[in-house]
Amino acid sequence: MSQSHRFGSTFHPDRREFLAALGATCGAAAFPWATAGAGETAPRRKKEGATVRAIFLYPPSETFSDDPDGWWSWPGNEFDAEGRHKKYMAALAEMEERLGMTIVAEKRSVASSEDTHQVIQELEASRPDGVLLIMFYNRSLSLADQILKASDELGLPVVFFIGLGVKHGSVTHYRRPGVYFIQSLDNLDAIEYGMRMINTRKRLSQSLLLSITEAEKPREGTEEFFGIKVRVIPFAQYAELFHKARLDGATRRLMKEVQGKATEIRGVTSESMQNAMRAHLALMELLRREGADGLTMNCLKRGMLKPCLSFSLLNGALVPAACENDFPAVYTQLLGQELLGRPGFQHNPCFETEKNHYYASHCTCASRLYGPEGPERPYLLRRFAHTNEGSCAIQVFWKPGDPVTMMRYYPGKNPKLDIYTGRVAASHPMPPAAGCTTNVEIEITDRPDACMVKGHHNLLFCGDFARKLRRFAQLYKIELADTGYTGPRLT
Repeated sequence: MSQSHRFGSTFHPDRREFLAALGATCGAAAFPWATAGAGETAPRRKKEGATVRAIFLYPPSETFSDDPDGWWSWPGNEFDAEGRHKKYMAALAEMEERLGMTIVAEKRSVASSEDTHQVIQELEASRPDGVLLIMFYNRSLSLADQILKASDELGLPVVFFIGLGVKHGSVTHYRRPGVYFIQSLDNLDAIEYGMRMINTRKRLSQSLLLSITEAEKPREGTEEFFGIKVRVIPFAQYAELFHKARLDGATRRLMKEVQGKATEIRGVTSESMQNAMRAHLALMELLRREGADGLTMNCLKRGMLKPCLSFSLLNGALVPAACENDFPAVYTQLLGQELLGRPGFQHNPCFETEKNHYYASHCTCASRLYGPEGPERPYLLRRFAHTNEGSCAIQVFWKPGDPVTMMRYYPGKNPKLDIYTGRVAASHPMPPAAGCTTNVEIEITDRPDACMVKGHHNLLFCGDFARKLRRFAQLYKIELADTGYTGPRLT
């Protein structure tokens, strides 16, 4: 085998980078104890991107030069496998730059049992985070099977791509746990999603989340399956930062921007807005100080210290923030943001039995439902719905007709993922709908009965992503709960 070529970018984007650039979207923080200027941050630990071994499967074109009819050169003697190889090598280089990972690809193809044996030995020695098989020749299938078997024994997830418009025979047995199987013509987007899934798994294993609660002193734990670290932070630390935070010019500009974009401000005083900004500054400082990726917080009954607006801003910048110290919710938020590039809406469930619809309501919905670069949804600012102290919350209006995907991650040594699909029926004023400030009515489209939806604080993502999420579960052998699901299976 020839020497492999390692595509490499010198910069790997990291979720923690948001703190350096957040001034553009969420304002810069200034604290009386900070020595750095507004918008500056302390050095941050970068995450290591995944390493994937890419293997091309086809014989060289000279193999067919003596064959008068070219029959055994299927998919045809005019099919330029070498040319596609070069094209895909260039595309993989662009993918790893975008995703912040490393793809190690061979300059020549795997064409024989000897080549395959060597590749398997190299996989055993290097143990990459995943394997990418790209096949351009029908009769290379037996070689792919050997690599698939070895990868499964090594515990390596495989993205298996057959880049042919026609490949005879059944392929359903490749749609199995541990494999993301793609048979599609030049579908580079599908390959990139496969790479994103492997990179997401790697990044999750390096993630740190904060749990702000009544603990007397910090401590740490680890989520069993992904290895996400959780650091418990005493609420007193947050409260101290809140009370010390001062509103500098950048923060006041952020406050003015948030107010200016609101379609209405209902019962929110100047004091309430200033306290919402103090909560945001305090949370950003905790994230910066701890080098963390996101947080969850025991946030109820906190008076003016409630972080509703900050949670909306953080999630809109793809920094996971979950209410009520709910670990499954913040894990689901982190997973969804990494895979989909959009924030989820953590919500309380309710049901409309006569329309067979589902209600999702809560107080921290991000206005950037389509991701940080997408258009912002209309919103109004209003008092928190369930107390009288006048703290600020946000009500976001979803677009009727938009597809949605709902997800719930059940953590544990053998975790489960529950996934639902639907579309927005209405985004209600409150009152009369009641619930929390943002209240969106959903038509569930993949279950016969909306009341089949299970779970509390599920995450609702704007977009049709169910297939992508199911692919992730399949690749990493996560059981699909599929509560009441009647749609097509992947296997």
